[in-house]
Amino acid sequence: MNKAIYIHGLGGSGNGSSARNIKKILETDYEFFAGTYDLLNPSEAFSQIQNDAVDASFVVASSLGAFYAASLVTDTPILLLNPCLDPENAIPKILYPEQRKNFDEEKCIKEWREIKKEWNKLDREDLGTRFAVFSDRDELFSFIDVYRENFGIHFGADNFCMISGTHEIAKDETQLAHALLEYKEYRVKAGKLMSAQSDFCFGGW
Repeated sequence: MNKAIYIHGLGGSGNGSSARNIKKILETDYEFFAGTYDLLNPSEAFSQIQNDAVDASFVVASSLGAFYAASLVTDTPILLLNPCLDPENAIPKILYPEQRKNFDEEKCIKEWREIKKEWNKLDREDLGTRFAVFSDRDELFSFIDVYRENFGIHFGADNFCMISGTHEIAKDETQLAHALLEYKEYRVKAGKLMSAQSDFCFGGW
């Protein structure tokens, strides 16, 4: 069976409600895995996520976790839910007091900027396997313009969309179902067009 992995957002875990909601949908088609990552230790978290994603057929990621997922140099299909694509500016503003205690801002900013350099290694087909979902009432941030500039690609269908909802898409089953439907529709449209132009094949769910 193919493997799907979920990468949680800041303050989340592999056992949280978001992970459980996604598992409920994907476990009939995939061997499902959701790890727990120290997202405020960027280099270590990114290395762990890279290792976990090596044999994955499908990656789903939320918020800050979606920043790391978006930075993976891979042609594995990736669904990004409200990705935090400018963590060096966004994250310091939203940390809870208990999160600030061990937050080394200078170190994190340096390491996030290093991870962003991976974006330059992505080619057109890598970008085509990514799909980002943004919420129209995201109470934390929205980086749809950053996504469009750095990851946006058009194969007859934009690889991002806006849905009605709030930041934590995966915690709300209705929002999650909507996001997955948008992803599946994109995959069908873009997959056909990309396959006609190259040897590209989506695979996966």
